[in-house]
Amino acid sequence: MERKLAAILATDIVGFAGLVSRDESGTLGKLVRLEREIIGMQVEANRGRVFKSTGDGFLAEFSSVFEAVNCAINIQRACAREARQSNGDDPLILRVGISLGDVVVHGEDILGDGVNTAARLEAIAEPGGIAISAEVMAQIAGKIDLPLADCGHKRLKSTDSPIHVYMTVSEPGEEGGFLDFDEDELAKTLVTGGCICGSVRYEINAPSISTGYCHCSCCRKFSGSAVNAWAAFPASSVRFLTEEPRYFATTPIANRGFCAKCGASLTYKLVKPRETAYLVLHTSSLDQPENFAPSVHSGIESKMPWFDILDDLPRTRSSDSRVLQEAWSSVGLPDPETWGPLAKPPEVF
Repeated sequence: MERKLAAILATDIVGFAGLVSRDESGTLGKLVRLEREIIGMQVEANRGRVFKSTGDGFLAEFSSVFEAVNCAINIQRACAREARQSNGDDPLILRVGISLGDVVVHGEDILGDGVNTAARLEAIAEPGGIAISAEVMAQIAGKIDLPLADCGHKRLKSTDSPIHVYMTVSEPGEEGGFLDFDEDELAKTLVTGGCICGSVRYEINAPSISTGYCHCSCCRKFSGSAVNAWAAFPASSVRFLTEEPRYFATTPIANRGFCAKCGASLTYKLVKPRETAYLVLHTSSLDQPENFAPSVHSGIESKMPWFDILDDLPRTRSSDSRVLQEAWSSVGLPDPETWGPLAKPPEVF
């Protein structure tokens, strides 16, 4: 069996049994929506993979610690917003734990100390909060603005060795957990954008899921630049006001949208092995791109040697992405050396 180092994210719903006993159909309906429109979408957008569901809990793996923590923050932010806007209608509140450790790949499942530690960290996190290990903290220190208290060494289970734990801590009575929402932030700010000629205009009524730079050859070819900045949003929150973009399958796994009149490149969406629940928009097409600073460099294997951005953001290769590995494998191209513009799936005789 394959062994590797991975960041593991574990989530669980606080008081789920009680919620089901009070309103079974309503709670299960919320769970289905949580799984697809919050957890599943956030994990995919941060290039992770949900490898196990435990009813009201989920386990996901990431090759990047930064993206695992960013995913956890966005999951809690989305749940906190819904809780504040639910008017006391039994919202789903999560605990999240994140570890970095050695794991064993067993088919589609993942086992080992890294998984066990993430699950135990989740169990001690406060409702609406996040608990991480010291190994995770060492990777994100100074890179992610997350208020974490040093809780010292804790024995998460009587048979375990003590683990150095960092946790978000909320003031008593705060509805948003560690997230300090104000009324202006809770109001859905409308994000707008469009092409150069104005034929394609869009508006978005939800915050971004993630942002970044992409250096891959596909993004370079489509955008006509050395690097492409992007911002991902829930697809259901994006509305095109006049004309729809024209779409072109730049690879067997993704479609990219552009204006048929002026040619401005606008969107990117994975369609294999299934259509994703998020839509990536080119940051340059937003009316206020300054509000969506990139948080990661991806596709770094294709970065131009004569171009560099001097920052300390995480840098990842396309092959590091579980989402891309799954997508390319689904069309018969598992080898990253075969990925690129207009790649052709192998013919099957």
